[in-house]
Amino acid sequence: MIEPTKNILFASDLSANMKQVFEYAAFLAICQNANIIVIHVMEESPRSEKRIQMAFGEQLYKNLKSEHISQARNILIGKNVDALRIRQAIAGFFEETGHEKEPSENNSLISKILVAEGRSIADEITSTVKEEDCNLIVMGCKQQGMLAEAMGSNVVRKVLKRSSVPIFIVPIKGE
Repeated sequence: MIEPTKNILFASDLSANMKQVFEYAAFLAICQNANIIVIHVMEESPRSEKRIQMAFGEQLYKNLKSEHISQARNILIGKNVDALRIRQAIAGFFEETGHEKEPSENNSLISKILVAEGRSIADEITSTVKEEDCNLIVMGCKQQGMLAEAMGSNVVRKVLKRSSVPIFIVPIKGE
């Protein structure tokens, strides 16, 4: 028996294309009366980190990393122009669908915003699914032909292999 969806994990890479992917997540959340948990994962690379630390010093590296996390959070919570445009588009989406929510209530779809770090983006996504009790993952994948080169990017492929919940993949037209 299929369980009703309570929590949808929306995996974002913070690109401009994520607006169209989020629209699918929002539509699914509305249809199923579910919450959206937004996640952005910053991949750790020990080799790169050591090179940057050696070249610029440990303190500068820590400052840059902290600034990157802060910028990612600001984008996701709406403290930048692109995020404002996404929120306006979401408000328009609610109007187009005839949904009865007021624009001021649109943020209620998003129950949590996470910025995570890990050596594997796919591992962070699949572990977050378990930790946050998600029933569905929504993520984007650039179109490349032939079923997106046999299931899309490396991250999408890894999430497909490791996930214990259904995944809704939104094809993104390449730039």
